[in-house]
Amino acid sequence: MDYQFITMEEMGRVLKLSLHRPSTNALNRAFAEELFNAFSEVEQMEDVTVVVITSALEKAFIAGADIKEMAAMDLAESEAFSKLLQEAYSILPRLKMVVIAAINGHAMGGGCELALACDYRFMTRGKAFIGLPEAGLGIVPGAGGTQRLARLIGPSKALDILLRGRTFGPEEALAIGLVDRLFDAETFMSEVMEFATALASGAGKALGFIKASVYEGIELPLDKAMEVERKYGLENLKTRDAKEGLKAFAEKRKPNFTNK
Repeated sequence: MDYQFITMEEMGRVLKLSLHRPSTNALNRAFAEELFNAFSEVEQMEDVTVVVITSALEKAFIAGADIKEMAAMDLAESEAFSKLLQEAYSILPRLKMVVIAAINGHAMGGGCELALACDYRFMTRGKAFIGLPEAGLGIVPGAGGTQRLARLIGPSKALDILLRGRTFGPEEALAIGLVDRLFDAETFMSEVMEFATALASGAGKALGFIKASVYEGIELPLDKAMEVERKYGLENLKTRDAKEGLKAFAEKRKPNFTNK
């Protein structure tokens, strides 16, 4: 499928998605629809282990919603827009691949919410900011921010950020657990891709089952969550990679994982 605002590039078992809606990747209805369609397409890919989502623009990952378009929406249109973004972003946690947000510019509002839906959040050092400033505009985050932020850093810290519409530079975002790792701007994408490539060289099926176990089990009582872990552990034992990993360990050699 061809996209106006998204470029897909496969590099072995790593898929790079570059966002480019000038000048700041502001989210409008058309962009949201493309994100939903692109993520749905990725969900069907069999040979991808790691997905990297980044921006092709110089200063913005996603700087937030297209406020002009958003201000012109009636209530029904606003509800549909919020639901579309929620549904698009909710595809990412259920992907069988590991998803990395490579935040190389401002990630505000819907941009922060996209990053929150990813498994890793890597950010460039520098002057970019990340956060959920909606309260300062008199509105409520509508693409999962109130829910995913609280699950990531805890309800007390999340409430302080949400109620005050706080935004953070890279170092503070790292300190509070909003992002996982910082890289220098000059080497940012090369280091992100190096990390992604190393991760993708592992047992892709096991990575997918581990991710599914965490996300599916985290909201369940512990005994039910243990059942989820057993279910995915047994499913994984049926894969070629699991057999190869155990055989390679017994033979004292490096395993040859093929994502099968």
